[in-house]
Amino acid sequence: MSAAGGRTMATKVLVIDDEEDYRIIIQEVLKSAGMEVTVARDGEEGLRMLKASPAEVVLVDWMMPRMDGEQFCRAMRQEPALKNLPVLMLTVKQTADEELEALHFGVDDFVVKPFKAPELLARVRAALRRAEQKPA
Repeated sequence: MSAAGGRTMATKVLVIDDEEDYRIIIQEVLKSAGMEVTVARDGEEGLRMLKASPAEVVLVDWMMPRMDGEQFCRAMRQEPALKNLPVLMLTVKQTADEELEALHFGVDDFVVKPFKAPELLARVRAALRRAEQKPA
């Protein structure tokens, strides 16, 4: 995928969701857009994968067993190499208080389930653009 700045390598995305159907759908949508996608079933697995092979953006489900999206974000933001990585929260939660809470623990944007593929792609691409504009 060619992006701003002449980048030609595929964008690396980590998807963390305990629901297999969502993992498959998200993976198919992002791969069809030329992105390289890895998947994890919960926050613990996702954090291990991210430390071993960093991604450029993370999509994480809010409600999961073992380590949920909030716990994942808090742990990820403690890692110096990962603290500025864009995170999109996958959620069925939509209240303003919950969104505000999520912004405080490190979420950059939200993707509300169920979602449409064009919205998912637009939000991922917007998160990547914002990350590229931040000073290193």
